[in-house]
Amino acid sequence: MEDQLLDLPGVTAVDIGAKRRAGRSTGEQVIVVSVARKRPREQLKPDACVPLDVFGIPTDVVEEQPVLQHIHCAEDEPLTPRPRRAERPGVISGGSGIAPCRAVHLAPPEVTSAGPHRRIGTLGALVTGVAPMAVAMGLTTFDVGCLDDGWSVGDRMADPEGGRVHAELARAALSGRVDAAAVALAPGSATTCVVEGIGPITGPATAYPGERVSKNGFGTGVTVGVVTSVDATIRLDHGDALGVRVLREQVRIVGSPSRFCGAGDAGSAVLGPGGRVIGLHVAGSCDGTVGFASPIADVLAELDVELCTEPQRIHA
Repeated sequence: MEDQLLDLPGVTAVDIGAKRRAGRSTGEQVIVVSVARKRPREQLKPDACVPLDVFGIPTDVVEEQPVLQHIHCAEDEPLTPRPRRAERPGVISGGSGIAPCRAVHLAPPEVTSAGPHRRIGTLGALVTGVAPMAVAMGLTTFDVGCLDDGWSVGDRMADPEGGRVHAELARAALSGRVDAAAVALAPGSATTCVVEGIGPITGPATAYPGERVSKNGFGTGVTVGVVTSVDATIRLDHGDALGVRVLREQVRIVGSPSRFCGAGDAGSAVLGPGGRVIGLHVAGSCDGTVGFASPIADVLAELDVELCTEPQRIHA
């Protein structure tokens, strides 16, 4: 039935959650159906309406559009759209920016003027290849690291704060549950297994509703939210080359007290209590109040990598 709901015109996501009335939770469990624009039922054709219930479970239609959260800047512009305050200059850590050196051609309305553009996102956490291939790498999303269907292993990555080439695309996964990539760090890179502004990474963990989490993204910095679901299904537009893809069983996070994410945050590691990583931030609502993350266990398994943890150290 989930796929039938997703096939309805304008539906962008399906989830299980509490019904909301006037912005407040009623406590009633419902199937939450997100749409790009909410309209009265009488303005829609009968076969385009979300059913009032599914197998006896009520539905709740909300207006919400999940979007990929990267930044685009023209190729001839400096790769410094939003200067960051690095706590450890020259040291690669979670929360750093990352930008493929390869440009993509974009046109309005996605950008102001047509032409080649660079894409900028976040390097969320450091990882290593599973032994014996213990190569130092950093995590980001597929849409940041790969751009489109023209990617290849070895594509160079730069630091958007200084333009220095410091990584190469090593692995990528765009599946029904994961949107992720790993970039191999340049030999000799100084690294630390922390997320700046949050603290050391201590390992992976499974998210659960009600958990308080945080992330450090290149776009909006350190923000805090609350996990409201671990079963969200979302539709994401990856552009003409890759089309619309569906991600299932994603972690849904609502900002607390307000905004959780924004453009440039794609690839951020989402951390729960004790420095445990619960997911890789992939997308968010247009207003940034809601974020979506691929479960970290799935990300690590599909990329065949392990999280770098403190006091463990890695050397590129």
